[in-house]
Amino acid sequence: MRKLKIAVVGTGGRARAHLNTIPKLKSIYQLVGVCDIDRERAAETAQQLSISGYTDIETLVEEESPDVILITVPPDGHHVVTEIAASRGVHVITETPISTTLPCADRMIDAAARYGVNLEVAENVWRWPHERLKRKIVDAGLIGEITHAHLWYTSGSYHGINAIRTLVGSEAVRVVGHAKQIGGTSWEVGVVEFENGVSLVYELPTRRRGNYWEIDGTEGAIVGNELVLYQKGGAESYPIHTVTTEIDGVAVVDHARVDTDPPVIWENPLKAFGLADSDDVARGAELHSIYRAIVEGVEPEYGAVNGRTDQEILIAIRESARSGGKPIDLPLTEITGHEEDLHREYRERYGVHPFDVIEKQKNIMFPQRGVVWAAR
Repeated sequence: MRKLKIAVVGTGGRARAHLNTIPKLKSIYQLVGVCDIDRERAAETAQQLSISGYTDIETLVEEESPDVILITVPPDGHHVVTEIAASRGVHVITETPISTTLPCADRMIDAAARYGVNLEVAENVWRWPHERLKRKIVDAGLIGEITHAHLWYTSGSYHGINAIRTLVGSEAVRVVGHAKQIGGTSWEVGVVEFENGVSLVYELPTRRRGNYWEIDGTEGAIVGNELVLYQKGGAESYPIHTVTTEIDGVAVVDHARVDTDPPVIWENPLKAFGLADSDDVARGAELHSIYRAIVEGVEPEYGAVNGRTDQEILIAIRESARSGGKPIDLPLTEITGHEEDLHREYRERYGVHPFDVIEKQKNIMFPQRGVVWAAR
């Protein structure tokens, strides 16, 4: 089996999660380096993993020749790292969101196409075992025709939009948004209409209730992690389970199931890698997706266009709210005022425009050069 070399840009919390998963995929990946603007953190992470640490992406690419770069820096830097990597023939998988604005996302997509590399988005929610199972439940017709959905999300609402889009199986065509400040906390709500007639009510709540969504159909509903089937005079509930098994003394995710008659089961195709929990499975699937895209020549499983679409819906909701609740048709055909505000903030923060040449921007994001630690 061909083994690819992978490097991780960023060494924060999300990077740490990926750096825990990558060694489990040792039959298909070799971790060769990490990169971070913080010299000490890059050195510490490199030492812990017995690999090389860098503060400059170009030097990392020159020294290590990775096949794949995984981006885990904040989204302001995603287009910068993507263009640097792609211009050197390195494939890219980026954490979420794909970028803060659609023009920046398009710059990433264009760079990947121009240099002939794959660009995958590490959207994990739809890859969780119970979410894969929910898609099978919908496909089996157990809840009938989907009519509407509800979504509450507070920690990156593009994740929730991803979950709903995956289950609804249709593209959004129109949104209306509203937002206000309540006690110093942002509150936003949106109504999203999909091409197949499904409507979504979305809320970023002022109080933490957990990230949660529901899908309603003509014959049942999926309420959180529970399947509800409507019966004459009532309803019957079936909990969704994620089941583990032991491999080499370690509990790993085996499958997800709901015990209807007959049961609906999603089998984990990557359980041989020893992935321990739902997010570990999702990270493994993300990495496996771009591996297959490179080695087998197939399209990435989710891809940059889907990641862009998740953001587009949220941007449209916020533009509608910004304009006093004006309905916004999708897809967007021009840059929004909301995105222009974000670009202005970018210029104020970094002293460059997000559309400036990468040579200017890379020195803001990664101003130091060279190897900072080599543990061989």
